[in-house]
Amino acid sequence: MIDALVTAGARLPLELARRFETDIKALVPIGGVTLIDRTIAALRGVGVVERITVVGPAEIRRRIDVDRFVDETASGEKNLLAGLEAVQGERTLLCASDMAFVTAGALDDLLLRAPAPAVVVYPIYTRSEFDAAFPGGRSAFARLADGEFTGGSAFVVRAAALRERSALLSKAFGARKNLFALAAILGPALAFAFVRGAANVGQIEVRASALLGGTVVALRGADPALALDCDDATDFTYAQARYERVAS
Repeated sequence: MIDALVTAGARLPLELARRFETDIKALVPIGGVTLIDRTIAALRGVGVVERITVVGPAEIRRRIDVDRFVDETASGEKNLLAGLEAVQGERTLLCASDMAFVTAGALDDLLLRAPAPAVVVYPIYTRSEFDAAFPGGRSAFARLADGEFTGGSAFVVRAAALRERSALLSKAFGARKNLFALAAILGPALAFAFVRGAANVGQIEVRASALLGGTVVALRGADPALALDCDDATDFTYAQARYERVAS
């Protein structure tokens, strides 16, 4: 049995907040269900998830039923660290709250594929894998020597190990939307290789493992639904339109 941790503190820019009548991303309804409710429902369907912890604003606390709620702090990275302090057990299923198509099956499959000793398991997908599941759902991919990749928004982590590297974790979280900033954290040699498209997945795994003091796995084969997150207006429009097509 493991804990699940959901980070739900992200805010929307003013234009989207007016469109959805809320500035809290996790409360946006997609396909008739808010993103946070969809995430919690998926987690409740994963048999090995014993407890669910959510980090977020008070508006979310009043609308959800979870095992533990942690009030948001001053920043996203501090929210993550506060959540990691709250979870129990050896492994944690860490989820963002903006995956529009997350399911219990996708999360269960991720856990089954994730090597138990790893400090971080991060699902990755090639452009062709992602496009086959969600055609037109994303335009930006990281170009590496062994292909073009995107990543998921659900991870399997060892919280204790990440707490020991809190400074590095905060730095990585702050750079998460900037591929070049993330590459720079891995060191100048690998960052230069990344800029030239010469770095490969294996090299990044090795360097990340060294920085975190434990094995980091870039996992192939997980459900691409874990990579369809909602960051901007295009993402929200795509997700809503896909649900409407299914409903019709």
